[in-house]
Amino acid sequence: MDNIQVFMRIRPLSEDEYRRDRTAESAVRILADNMVSIPSQRSENFTFDYVGDENCPQHEVFEAVGRRAVDQCMQGYNGTIFAYGQTGSGKTFTMQGARDEFTGPDDELRGLIPRCFECLFERIAEEEARTNGRVKYLCRASYIEIYNETIYDLLDPLTRTCAMREDIKRGVFIDNVTEETVQDPNEAYDVFVRGTTNRHVSATSMNRESSRSHSVLMLVIQSLTQMDSGLTEIRESRFNLVDLAGSERQKLANTSGLRLKEAANINKSLSTLGNVINSLVDISNGKSRHVNYRDSKLTFLLRDSLGGNSVTFIIANVSPAMCNDIETASTLRFAQRAKMIRNKAVVNQDMQGNVAQLQAEIQKLKSQIAQLKHTPSDGRSPPTADSVMSNDTIKPESPSAKEHRTTQFLLILAMRKLRESERQKSRYAEIIFELKDSIDRRKRQLQQQKLVHKLKSAEIAALRRNASIGY
Repeated sequence: MDNIQVFMRIRPLSEDEYRRDRTAESAVRILADNMVSIPSQRSENFTFDYVGDENCPQHEVFEAVGRRAVDQCMQGYNGTIFAYGQTGSGKTFTMQGARDEFTGPDDELRGLIPRCFECLFERIAEEEARTNGRVKYLCRASYIEIYNETIYDLLDPLTRTCAMREDIKRGVFIDNVTEETVQDPNEAYDVFVRGTTNRHVSATSMNRESSRSHSVLMLVIQSLTQMDSGLTEIRESRFNLVDLAGSERQKLANTSGLRLKEAANINKSLSTLGNVINSLVDISNGKSRHVNYRDSKLTFLLRDSLGGNSVTFIIANVSPAMCNDIETASTLRFAQRAKMIRNKAVVNQDMQGNVAQLQAEIQKLKSQIAQLKHTPSDGRSPPTADSVMSNDTIKPESPSAKEHRTTQFLLILAMRKLRESERQKSRYAEIIFELKDSIDRRKRQLQQQKLVHKLKSAEIAALRRNASIGY
């Protein structure tokens, strides 16, 4: 199990903040390469995996976060990158880059998303060339936003809303969302740009182009490997790139009307995310807690990214302004708690073939197991699953050794399938518990509504009696 990785990034001071604070002094003090504090809040020291100051370039963020996430997805793991922080802290710039100024691979200001596209398809081309075409890749992209707790398909603006479903095999997914096949970084970036133009943004006193929704760009990366036995190994990873809407205080943002309603929904969603983080931290510390993923569309959609089957990175974006020190401290506390969460990422792989091939492979495995049972021991302990999977040194092997390794691989795969079935049972139990909890809450709401209705009926009857007496 791996903990969530956290990268902290401090954006430069803006002119408005300089005029408001009348000082260029930063509210965030960097104590070491991975440690910061906020003296004005008398806060504790915060420790992260990496800290980027005001001069941190885009390519440094990508090398610390994006490239590592892409490498994990190429191995078959699910990956997620969150950008978290208050409104105007630089989340969209970190994920996307300078708005409407992307000019291609030579653009130094391009963000994580275009750089991840370039790295992903470069790695795919290298892998296909290395295996002489034995490995084939397929990438599909979809792009959604969660606006006022409603899901919209950004690639199909004519679609009013999308529903979220849960399946025991697919997990949580968006029903009828547009998925487009992408074959190179330009096609992927075109999908991203088309979706971004449909996203809800507006101006506030803190941000000229404030994101009013959470956006999730989802990539499905599939690889098919033809094995010598005729079977096909399939790996499928899901890569989520999440740009969260920023938390904001009405006093500083000066929002009203629709903007105020949007801010209330954003803060409520982020509050639910914080509650989920707190519950998962307690679980990591050995306490028994129920995690309320279903209280928010965002947390329910990304439940695997939070304590589940995913390699997750969080980029905590903060402002250096003294006037924002309270929000900055809140962001850092959130990020430090999230760093304590342990995920359970596994390689998503499966074997496919026709019935005859699978039966032949089973018989072959049985005969090899029987031979191994009768083989005299040479005093060496058999290799473990971890040693087999982590053996990166390529050495010439005899046909029998190669068959032995194939046998071990298939046995390991069978054990993983068994563990996956156990996880599915646990997921069913969790769903049942959540449904029962939801039913209980609904019953309490109905009881309250009945009581209110009874009181109103009594009040109406009293008013009618008084009215008849008056006449």
